[in-house]
Amino acid sequence: MKKLFLMIVAVALAFGASAKVVLPKVLGSNMVLQQNADVNLWGKADAGAKVAVSVSWSKSKVQTKADDAGNWAVKVATPAGSFNKYTITISDGEALTLENVMIGDVWVCSGQSNMQMPIQGWDRQPVENAKEYIFSAAKYADKIRMFTVKRGRSYKVDKEDCEGGEWLCPSPKSVAEMSAVAYLFAYNLVGKVDFPIGVITTNWGGTRIESWMPMKALEDVLTKEQIERKHHASSIKPTELYCAMVAPIRKYNARGFLWYQGCSNLGDIDHYDVMQARMVKQWREDWGDTENKMPFYFTMIAPHSYGNSRAISYPLFVECQLRALASIPNCAMAATTDTGEEHCIHPTKKNEVGERLAAFAMRDLYGQGGVDVVAPTYESCRVDKDAMIVRLKNVGVGLQPGYSKSVVGFEIAGADKVFHPAHAYVSGHREVRVSSPKVKEPVAVRYAFRNFTPCDLTNVLGIPVPPFRTDNWNNVQ
Repeated sequence: MKKLFLMIVAVALAFGASAKVVLPKVLGSNMVLQQNADVNLWGKADAGAKVAVSVSWSKSKVQTKADDAGNWAVKVATPAGSFNKYTITISDGEALTLENVMIGDVWVCSGQSNMQMPIQGWDRQPVENAKEYIFSAAKYADKIRMFTVKRGRSYKVDKEDCEGGEWLCPSPKSVAEMSAVAYLFAYNLVGKVDFPIGVITTNWGGTRIESWMPMKALEDVLTKEQIERKHHASSIKPTELYCAMVAPIRKYNARGFLWYQGCSNLGDIDHYDVMQARMVKQWREDWGDTENKMPFYFTMIAPHSYGNSRAISYPLFVECQLRALASIPNCAMAATTDTGEEHCIHPTKKNEVGERLAAFAMRDLYGQGGVDVVAPTYESCRVDKDAMIVRLKNVGVGLQPGYSKSVVGFEIAGADKVFHPAHAYVSGHREVRVSSPKVKEPVAVRYAFRNFTPCDLTNVLGIPVPPFRTDNWNNVQ
C-alpha cells in the first residue's frame, strides 16, 4: 500500500512540474548570433506554456506561448557584432541559460568531401600547414565558433531538428576536426573585422547536388526522367540531405553561404548550372531572403585525373560552373586551377580556397574592395598570322608569368581539330600570344583544358585563370 501511495505521489509531481524548454541542437552555448538582426530563437515546451526569453545585451524581455504541439518561437534584436560575451536565458518556469554567446556574422558552409575535409586531413591526404592552424587554435577561441551538423537522411520529409552537433570554440582538438575550408575562411576574416565569425557546416563526402535540394526545387528545373535517373545515381537519394541537414537549421539567421561541391556531378554538364541556381534560390528563400542579398560563394572543383588526366570532363564541368556563376546574383567563384593534384581528389592547399572566399566577403561586405580577387576569364581571340591572340577580362593590374617567360598550359589546333602543345607568352596587358610550329593556320586555342595538366597563368596577385577554350568541340580531346 505504501509503494502504491509513493507511485501516485511521484506521478502527480511529474505532471504538476514544468518541463525545461528544449532547444534545437543548433541553439546552444558558445554560438555566434547574426549581428544587427531580428534573430530567431525557437524550441519546445509544454503545450500552452508561457515562455520568457531574456538576453544580457538588452534589458527587455520577450514572451510568447507554446502552441498545442508545444512549439514556440520568438525574435530577438541583436546589436552590432563585438567580442563581448553574452548569456541568453529561456524559461517556462524553469530557466535554461546559454553561456558564452557572441554576436558577429554567421556563414552556412556545405558541399561534399572537399568541404568536409578537416584541418588534420585524412590518411595520406594532409592539409598544408595543418600544425600551424591546430597549435594556434587557442588564439581564436573568442573569434571563431563552429557548429557541424551531424549526418542524417530523410527522403522528402523535412526534419525538425538535426541528428546532433554543438557549437565549439577553437582548441587544438576541435580545430583538428573542423572543416578546413570553413575554418580557414573564418581564419582569414577575423583578423580584418571587429567581430567573431560563426560557421555552420553541413556536408557529406561523395554527395550530389540533388541530395541538397527539396523535391519542389528539382521539379522546377529537371524532367521526371532526369529525376528518376538521379534516384539511381547514388546511394543517397535526391532531397535526403536537404531534408535532414539543411531544413533543421534554416531558421538560424546567417550572413551568407559557402559551397564546395561538384565532383560527384561531373557528367551533368547539361543541367548542373540550373540545379545550382535553383538550389541557391531555395536556400535564400529558406533563410528569409527573397531579394537575393545573401552572398553565395562557391569553389571551382580542382584539376584531378578523374580517371583519365588527358580527358576533358573536368574543364567541361568548369564551364558549367561558370554558367552558374553568371546566372546567380550576388555570387562569386574561387578559382582553383593552381591547387589540384593529379592523383588525389582532395588537394592539400585548403588555405588558398579559404583565403579567396574570404576575399570576396571582404570586397562585398566589409569595405575592402579594390583588389583583384576575381579570376581572369576568357573574353575573345583573333588570328595574327600563324598565331592566335587571346584576350582576357577581369585581369586587374595584369597577367603573369612576366617578361620573357612562357605560359604553361596552352594548346592550339587548326581546321583538322588536332590540338598540339603551344608556345604562349603574355604579350600585353590583357593578352596572350599562342602558337605552334605544327599549326600554320590556327583556328582554336585551349588553356588548361584537360582533367589534369600543368598550367600557370594568373593575375599579378596569383589568382589563377580557369580552364577555357575558343572552340565548341565537346567531343574533341
